[in-house]
Amino acid sequence: MKKKAVSVLLAISMLAAGMMGCGKQAATDSTGAAAETPAAQASESKEAADTGASSGAVEIEFVNQKREAADTFQAVIDKFSEQNPDIKVTLNTTPDGSGVLMTRASSDTLPDILMHWPTDAQFVQFANEGLLADLSGKDYTGNIVQSYIEDLKMEDGGIYCLPISLNFMGVYYNVDKFTEAGFSVPQTWDELIALCDKIVEKGEVPFLLPNKDSWTVSQLWDNIGGKDRGGYADFYAGLDDGSQSYAADAIANDSMEKMVLLTEKYSQGDTLSLGYDQAINDFATGAAYMFIQGSWALPSIQAANPDANVEMFPMPNNSGDMKQPVGVDCAICVSAKAAADPAKSEAVDKFMAYLFSTEAGQMYSDMDHSPSAITGVTADIPQDKLVLDLIDKAGVLDLAVPPTGFEDTKRSEIQNVFMGTSVPDFLSQLDEDWKTAREAEAQ
Repeated sequence: MKKKAVSVLLAISMLAAGMMGCGKQAATDSTGAAAETPAAQASESKEAADTGASSGAVEIEFVNQKREAADTFQAVIDKFSEQNPDIKVTLNTTPDGSGVLMTRASSDTLPDILMHWPTDAQFVQFANEGLLADLSGKDYTGNIVQSYIEDLKMEDGGIYCLPISLNFMGVYYNVDKFTEAGFSVPQTWDELIALCDKIVEKGEVPFLLPNKDSWTVSQLWDNIGGKDRGGYADFYAGLDDGSQSYAADAIANDSMEKMVLLTEKYSQGDTLSLGYDQAINDFATGAAYMFIQGSWALPSIQAANPDANVEMFPMPNNSGDMKQPVGVDCAICVSAKAAADPAKSEAVDKFMAYLFSTEAGQMYSDMDHSPSAITGVTADIPQDKLVLDLIDKAGVLDLAVPPTGFEDTKRSEIQNVFMGTSVPDFLSQLDEDWKTAREAEAQ
């Protein structure tokens, strides 16, 4: 069983219905468990379950990998708990979700409920190995936009994760700084570079780039190239059949060169020493005009400075005729072990039914500032209106899945471009990495 690689043009009516109101770290989590080792978390999860059992309440553990959503998920859990005092849901938000979950999987202690991404190779691995429950027969799947459900089906027809929210990337900008300087939002790449030159002439910083975290660098590259490529399904298929390569791909080369240009000429400098969390705080307090990130960053920016006046515009391309990739931001899985446990399965279903209700979906969307995958939820995100308008016009739901381990390898190597590796050498290495990852999958 393998995950389908899908890239689907979004139906305007589907997305518009969820946006009618529109005009990957915290050091610790809500439970204090994030700073602990994966092994320690596995041990403590068992102790928590034992405690829940002794108190008479059914204990459910929920591991969340999206740190920005910790408070949002906790608010939903608190509301659920008011109505269901006989079920105790414990939220664990961890900054090393992949490592924690892999350790838990190897010790057969996967949490009852876990947040994951359908395009993540680890999720695909867990589904392939039978570690996740097939949710296709659950009534609450009817609360989700059905086109998303269809796109998330595995080749065996099973559904092993359910989407709560969608995300997208763009460029956050300080509205007050733009207004004071008389700048307007750029529509093309040349306009963006001209804007950056004006900011540099003022002795100020155009972009904050947190390249210390490899995931932010990888997403920066995708943010630039995605405006021309849209989804990755066709490109990945070409890599598999040999008709395409990173080294020869015009979009890969162009977007990588653009990323290097922004880093070397239009950033704060020494980008490899700035991490995501610090960049959030610095941008929120006016250290730069722009911050290239995803929609998930908005709650953190507002938390760092409630008075920050920021909005997002689409990353421009050369022509100004752009596509806007959209991804599943948060998806929820149930472990096969919990689904088969008669002492837990009913409680898990009850919580999942609430989590995917319109009430909980609206709460999540309001707090997370994200478009919802749940029917009946209206997203009100005025800060992201320019990007949402482009999604309605040229949105692409990208669910393409690279081979297991490829994304981790790409992230481990992409920072080398800022330390002397040439763009052609990096892209050629990616082609070799792709082949190696595919061969490893076939073994």
